[in-house]
Amino acid sequence: MAEENLHEGHRQRMKRRFLEEGLDKFEPHEILELLLYYARSRVDTNEIAHALINRFGGLSAVFDAPAEEIAAVSGVGENAAVLIKLIPQMCKVYSVDLGANEVMDTNRKVCAHFKNMFIGVRTERLIAACLDDKLRIISSAVVTDGTFSSVPLNVRKLVEVAFRSRSDFMILAHNHPNGTSEPSQNDISATRQICGVLKSVGIKLLDHVIVGADGAASMRDLGYFTTFDY
Repeated sequence: MAEENLHEGHRQRMKRRFLEEGLDKFEPHEILELLLYYARSRVDTNEIAHALINRFGGLSAVFDAPAEEIAAVSGVGENAAVLIKLIPQMCKVYSVDLGANEVMDTNRKVCAHFKNMFIGVRTERLIAACLDDKLRIISSAVVTDGTFSSVPLNVRKLVEVAFRSRSDFMILAHNHPNGTSEPSQNDISATRQICGVLKSVGIKLLDHVIVGADGAASMRDLGYFTTFDY
């Protein structure tokens, strides 16, 4: 009973500290310790938090690890693994929702918005966003999911996405999860092909954003669209 009271007192102090100060002064293992209170109510989550950091090498690596590997760490289990995996997805939804009504009229806004859409995505993914004539995003859709190093191109589905939204404008984005945001030759060739196909059905491709470990890059800002006969 005395040990339970000691743990409960520590948990209450941690919660108050978070409410008063936020997470800025928390160590990585303390952030996990606090989070795990809500999945493991009767154990010392400090020890589990240290085990997770030691196993994966850092806080972001814990959040990005596969759920089954997180659950396999001693003391974690399925419920805590689900909670941990929920965090980056919640961050993504929150960040994207903040910019939902923003006008995509600058490269900075475009790159920031699409960078957030790839939070927690560990394989290549192609996303298409349809915009209205005021450059506000009407809808976004995952067109295809790929592997760690490539994503298939489905031009027909891109056209279907635009037609469903009744939009004349589109922005594409895909990620390089294990590389930089610099466009590859395949990216350039594929974007040129997409521009031509969309143009033939009255849809204008405004940009193609590439998200890498170093940030996000706009192919329009880099000058590639001047070579696409657009």
